Amino acid sequence: MTQKKTTVKKRKISKIHWPTVVLILSLVLIAIPTVAIGKVLYDAFAATGTPLFGNRYDLDLDPKITSEQLTELESKISAEALVDNVKITLISASLRVNVDVDDEITLEQLTTLATTLYSHVSSVLPVNTYFKMNETSKMYDLELHIYNNLELKNEDSYKYLIFLLNSVMEEPLIQLVSDPKNPEFVEELYNRLKDDVDEEDNGG
Repeated sequence: MTQKKTTVKKRKISKIHWPTVVLILSLVLIAIPTVAIGKVLYDAFAATGTPLFGNRYDLDLDPKITSEQLTELESKISAEALVDNVKITLISASLRVNVDVDDEITLEQLTTLATTLYSHVSSVLPVNTYFKMNETSKMYDLELHIYNNLELKNEDSYKYLIFLLNSVMEEPLIQLVSDPKNPEFVEELYNRLKDDVDEEDNGG
């Protein structure tokens, strides 16, 4: 009797296809940061229009300007004869005072009024207390805008004066926007303001 030969099939050992493995790993490595960035973008988009709590000035602005002080300041400025309208805004750490004055105001009257308005600000909100940086915190910035009529900006009668003072400035920056070629006016007004500040420092 003839014996049948038993054929043993050998298993084929599959070889690792390294290019495929490298491709898969590369895709995974790319996908991880892509998903992370996508989540950040989605969270940012979802949060659009949502108010942010906290304030970068929480550790600064000490003492803080109160609504009562702003009301008092507005009342003092409004009482001036040449003032038609006043608007005071306090946004974050910037106090902006817009003063619309009589259309027919002269440069001499503007000089006197500007000095008076700055005195009102410093009487309600002492400059060294509220607008000067101290050892522990930054303080407020001040913008004082005084103008007769913005629609007159191309006319000779146009008057527009700006005071700028931030907490790291020693003295306010004064700019006569309507006549930048008039440094004498700025110098005269600066000297008046300096005298007022000196009186404040001396308790006058």
